[in-house]
This record gives sequence, C-alpha cells and structure tokens, in this order.
Amino acid sequence: MANWIERVCEPGSLFLAWQAPEHLGERFRWAVAVLGSYGTQIGLRYLRPGQEFEAANQGRTFDEIAFLGYQGYPAFSLNKELHTEGVLSAFMRRLPPRTRPDFEAFKRQFRLSELLHISDLALLATTEAKLPNDGFSLVDPLDAALSGCDLMLEIAGYRYYADKGRQLQEGDPVRLEAEPMNLKDPNAVVVRSSGECIGYINRLQAATFQHWLRERDVTAVIERLNGRPDRPRAFIFVRVRACRTSAAA
Repeated sequence: MANWIERVCEPGSLFLAWQAPEHLGERFRWAVAVLGSYGTQIGLRYLRPGQEFEAANQGRTFDEIAFLGYQGYPAFSLNKELHTEGVLSAFMRRLPPRTRPDFEAFKRQFRLSELLHISDLALLATTEAKLPNDGFSLVDPLDAALSGCDLMLEIAGYRYYADKGRQLQEGDPVRLEAEPMNLKDPNAVVVRSSGECIGYINRLQAATFQHWLRERDVTAVIERLNGRPDRPRAFIFVRVRACRTSAAA
C-alpha cells in the first residue's frame, strides 16, 4: 500500500546537480549551481571555480568536471554567473505541464496526492526534474529546522548493493544511520535493510539528515523498486517528525 506525502518540504533553494555520461564511469553527482530567489525572481547562480565549488563537491575541483565535459546548463550560459530571466519556466519544462490529462498520474509516482497543493519549486524538488540523457537534476538540500516533513527519495548507490543482500520488498522497513567515520564524506548517511548497507542518502542532503537523526524521529520504508536489470533503482518513503520529548517540552 502506497504512502502519501502529507507534509511538503517547501524549499528555500535547490542545487542544480550534474552527472557525467555513464560511459565515462564517473557517477559523482556534482553541485554546479543554486536555484533560488534573487530579489523578486527565481534565478540560477552558477558555483564558480574555487572555494565555494570545492566545498559543495567534497574538495573536487572545477578542472575535474570540465575534463568530464561539463559546459553548464544549455539554456543558461556558463559565462554569466547569475541568470534571472525565464529560469523557473525553463526548469518546469522538464516536467509534464499541469494542464496535461496525465499530470495527476505523474504526481502519484512521487506519492503526491490529487488533493495536495504543491508549488512549482517544491514540485521540482520532489521530482528532481530528471531527463534521461542530459545528466542534470535538482536536489533540495532540505531545511534542518523543519519539525516535520515527508519525502520520497532514491537510494544513492543502490545499484552497487542490490545483488549483495537479501531481496527487498516494497514496504520493508529500513534504518538510516549517520556514518561520521566515512572516509569520503563525514556527513554520510547509510541506508540499511536488516543490518545490511543498501546505499546512501544523496550526499547533498546528508548533512540535514544527520541533524534530523539527532533531533527528530525519522522512519523510512522501501516505497518503490524499479529500473533495469543492469541498473536497479530503489526509493524510500521517509517521515520526519518532532521527537515526542521535544514536542512535550
């Protein structure tokens, strides 16, 4: 039985992320820009080479991503740092229009009910606005201050663990655990099923999850399993709620 999002995470900003073409064998998800409010408009600000870019990408440099073929988002020149014209509409074109007859069916894939009102920015965050062939997606870094929200998230790296553990079933409970000794990322949050690692929370959201795991009641279950035999995908439904002790206080 499907879970449904009751509390939407309304994002303040989103990361524009990029992955290199699969044949290059580099699956790191780069944060390349920030989509957010700039004055009265939704704008796109590219992360420039240097400290900010490297901080968002675990110390990896702009030269590395350029070597992989990154040239910026096609609609917005990389030569200009901030774009404020037509940004939201450009990214909404990555999704079916709200007027399409099958739009509600599209929402249901992401556990958004017909009765739930959701802003364009939150819709982009929930769906990640992925297309099959360009490597771009939108990632909500999430607001650690939220007392509660519901999320449906793809398990990062699941494809590398799918054939090593037991067969998952939709509805199976999973446990999220901080992994501060992770050598690649001290903010890492591992997803475990029956004690076995089956992947991770997206690294761009992991710092917020570490905070939630300390300060909130976080539960998760396997919500959807799909993909191809050579690239299986698994999604979890996560509920974040205020801890009872915090609520009582």
